[in-house]
Amino acid sequence: MNRRHFLATLVGLAASARAAPPVLTRRILRLRTGDVDEVPLEDYVAAVLPPEIGAHAPGPALEAQAVAARSYAVARAERHIEEGADLCDGTHCQVFKGLLAATPASRAAAAATAGLVLAQGGKVIAAPFHAVCGGRTARPRDVWDDEETPDLEPVDDDACLSAPGAVWTFSLARRDVPSLAATVGFPEGRFLEVYGHDESRRVSMVRFAAAGGIARVVRGFEFRKAATGLWGWDSVRSTDFEVEETRAVYLLHGRGTGHGAGLCQAGAIARAKRGESRDAILALYYRGATVVRLDSRG
Repeated sequence: MNRRHFLATLVGLAASARAAPPVLTRRILRLRTGDVDEVPLEDYVAAVLPPEIGAHAPGPALEAQAVAARSYAVARAERHIEEGADLCDGTHCQVFKGLLAATPASRAAAAATAGLVLAQGGKVIAAPFHAVCGGRTARPRDVWDDEETPDLEPVDDDACLSAPGAVWTFSLARRDVPSLAATVGFPEGRFLEVYGHDESRRVSMVRFAAAGGIARVVRGFEFRKAATGLWGWDSVRSTDFEVEETRAVYLLHGRGTGHGAGLCQAGAIARAKRGESRDAILALYYRGATVVRLDSRG
């Protein structure tokens, strides 16, 4: 190769490097070992779909979940900055079991939606999703105290009503109320009652009462978190419940599994099976947000 050809090659390589957009990555904290893996964003999205919505979900549901998962990964970057990571591999962020967890279907869903995210007010949103809404989704601000939470409209959803977890019952023995109250800092609590509902009719406040008239009110999601910490995720599956009192127990009759905000995974699967598109699913569950494409800076 003569000098002229050599210089021309260098110029061509430099031009190609300038033209190629940077590959977005995410640093994933592995909770068991404390290691941090840096992986390409699109590979990460393909890998989280099977553990989050299931490996056998139909294409439109997988694609809707891919847009939601990508949005969350972009909006919640550096959630674990103190550990030198962006996200963790557990339910605190999104379940990531390694790149080998991706399937041909999940890779296809990630590729079909590459770069697409949900945005509101010019910002990518941390798109929430959950297992089963039980008939109506929740407004995110009613679930979390977080100024970065998107403002999504609650919507009625009949698609998930036949799914496991759409209806549930939990028996809370009266003798166990003090243990539950203690986890929210009120060990004197002996009785409980629903004290308020939010716009989507979920329990927004629960009141623990003790002898002598003293009481403490906690938010519905704090009540649910305390109960699932003691008795597992399948005890108080959601904050959409009514309480029936007997002499021995508080019987909770509930609907849905999960926090209820954003995409209902069971509903998305059912809608995809009956022919609804990815865009229709996203438009329903993320009413108030729009689908946009990331630029080269992410």
